[in-house]
Amino acid sequence: MLANFTKASLIVPETQAVARLLLEYPDAERWRQAIEVDNVLQAKTVNTAKSYANIARMRLETMTEELWDVIANAERPTAVQAILACALKFSPMLAEFMRTSLADEYRRMSPVLEDRVWRSFFADMALNHRNLAEVSEGTQAKLRQNAYRILTEAGYLAKNKARSLQHVRVLPEIRGYLTNYGQQDILSAMDCAH
Repeated sequence: MLANFTKASLIVPETQAVARLLLEYPDAERWRQAIEVDNVLQAKTVNTAKSYANIARMRLETMTEELWDVIANAERPTAVQAILACALKFSPMLAEFMRTSLADEYRRMSPVLEDRVWRSFFADMALNHRNLAEVSEGTQAKLRQNAYRILTEAGYLAKNKARSLQHVRVLPEIRGYLTNYGQQDILSAMDCAH
């Protein structure tokens, strides 16, 4: 089970910039020029730009150019959901968390998402996935922090200290894309609030 979301949350503006760049079909030199020299991500350092660009690219490459175009050109709510779909495809553990534990919290009508929910989910996952059993406490905390940050950016959690659960409806354009491309597992994760 891949738990590869320790380095960044949704990084929406950066992912939109990378989507626009990928739609130009850049060669390695054009990619380097855009990310490292032109600083299209508007990052504070070259290392941050390279890191965010690589994360965004790996996430985007889990889906088709059709979704890249949505991310590059759509209004923010649609772009955010498209980016979330890519992040979930790239990070199956986060998708599984949404499909199972987060969906359970919505069904229970829990008012907030407590840390214990993630800890319990992670412990259960570690029983079935040896690579997770070896993850340090610090990395587990970072995974939880980024998972909750992603859920907040995507609107599932309120931007308050309590992390109140909010209901999110998958937008028709994103629902249609995921259905047409056989991404039911991602759609079911994003539909966790219903």
